[in-house]
Amino acid sequence: MSSKLAIISVVGSLNVDLVTRTSRVPVGGETLTSESFDIGYGGKGANQAVACARLSRTQKQASNGESSDVEVRMVGAVGDDQFGQPFLESLRKDGLKTDRIDVLKGKTTGVAVIIVESQTGQNRIMFCPGANYDVPVTDLIDDDSSVALFQLELPMEVVLYNMKVARDKGVEVIINPAPATPLPEEAYKDLNHLIVNETEAAILSGIENPTNWDEVASIFVKRGVKNIIITLGGDGVYYQTDKLHSQSKPGKLVPAREVKVVDTTAAGDTFLGAYTVAVAHWKANPQGEFDLDSTIAYANRAASLTVQRKGAQSSIPWVDEVPQS
Repeated sequence: MSSKLAIISVVGSLNVDLVTRTSRVPVGGETLTSESFDIGYGGKGANQAVACARLSRTQKQASNGESSDVEVRMVGAVGDDQFGQPFLESLRKDGLKTDRIDVLKGKTTGVAVIIVESQTGQNRIMFCPGANYDVPVTDLIDDDSSVALFQLELPMEVVLYNMKVARDKGVEVIINPAPATPLPEEAYKDLNHLIVNETEAAILSGIENPTNWDEVASIFVKRGVKNIIITLGGDGVYYQTDKLHSQSKPGKLVPAREVKVVDTTAAGDTFLGAYTVAVAHWKANPQGEFDLDSTIAYANRAASLTVQRKGAQSSIPWVDEVPQS
């Protein structure tokens, strides 16, 4: 019996990244000479879509136009400026479907200005939405989708509307609420997967400076979330489920892999991509319960490769690059 094609719809932002690397961030009124400057393609939506595509095929498969058992569809908008068409071409080279990306006349493509500290690998980002904020409040989820993946770099009403559309269609919903903005209660009801970092977890839960992740996860479970994943940077990944919580069992912690950190840009997006591909495989061809333990361990390994490389989409690994253990 042949397996069913897993289809991922990524509803999110497409930004051009203007990246400056510096030994440290200048203080107010100070001018520093930077180490380098690069222009690349990014946006949380596009980064996560690229991660889904690369972590479901090899670079050779993408280069040869070969099909995979996962189809990734990017849904969003770019401008008709100098960045729009090259952006779409870049996505296609990674194996993505771009039919659902609108090219808006008279609009500019979204831009992210990124400053990376070379000493720590930490980044600071300023986001100008451009065409991203002209995505309409309409049904953007294809009926045959296995998974719909969301972030918060599109207008909130677009995200909330399509989360409901996806749930009504029986599509598995994953949201990475970044940049962190409090969500209305209805966003959490029957939400399949909530993936946040420490800062986002604190803002969305309402607990400042949390020290007990079980307490944080409990809040989300009570709101209706089934799987809660909190990425903790160098401290690893914490996760909890509604089933474990109902049995009064604590969440689990997967330690981070010890690697040399070069640039943390797109590490979270890589984790999201690896996780989403696993969910899509399971949703399209379910065999028992979703294996959350092995999925998070795999996503952790994929993200550990990204932090060892410079750039956003350029740092995301292909599936055959990720170690098996």
